[in-house]
Amino acid sequence: MSDLYDYFSGPATFVHLATLCYVLGLLTRHELRLRGFILAGTLCYILYYFFIADTPLWEAIIASLIIGSANLPVIFRILRERSTSGMSEEMLMLYRSFPNFNPGQFRKMMARADIIEQAQATTLLEQGVAPEYLFLTVSDGFNIEKDGATAEIGPGNFLGEVSFLLGGGATATVVATPGSKYVRWPTQVLQQMMEDAPHMSNAITVLLSKDIARKLAVSFPTRPKALPMNVT
Repeated sequence: MSDLYDYFSGPATFVHLATLCYVLGLLTRHELRLRGFILAGTLCYILYYFFIADTPLWEAIIASLIIGSANLPVIFRILRERSTSGMSEEMLMLYRSFPNFNPGQFRKMMARADIIEQAQATTLLEQGVAPEYLFLTVSDGFNIEKDGATAEIGPGNFLGEVSFLLGGGATATVVATPGSKYVRWPTQVLQQMMEDAPHMSNAITVLLSKDIARKLAVSFPTRPKALPMNVT
């Protein structure tokens, strides 16, 4: 019993705990857990260096503090990417239009966006012309014209997404009426971001593909009813 007490009260225990933390960290694929285990292991080594000798081993303690501190900004970044803390009500409302994005990806997307409240009628897209921007409607007040047919579209819809994904001109003309509100992204800026960050490229492609599929699901051609045949 005394040997067990000596073991747990001795500095060697910290080394074993540090080793266990490092091993558990290397075995996990969860980035936040990995960083947490490494930080815990580093703290155990600091305690070991503090108690192992008559005087603390300050050189080793300082080196371990530097290694442990290097983890803190990454842990903060991971937590921020997974949290909506600090977002305004407007940002939280817009975030609902990005269901496959984590908060960090959404923040990167919005950092490249302009939120515009239209004071006068403005053509956002012209059918057959390649758009310079990708749009997201925030309010009502967007009129669509395609091949002579007209319709109105409300909030939560992307505009210019087909051209953005496939290239070519816009598939319809869209006019924003006075008082309407929307978000816009320069297409070149988004394309560069997608080239630089594959995870953003995948998220944007999935988001816009789902938006196109949703629109197709509710927009289908109607067939004229068959006329009754005359019975003689």
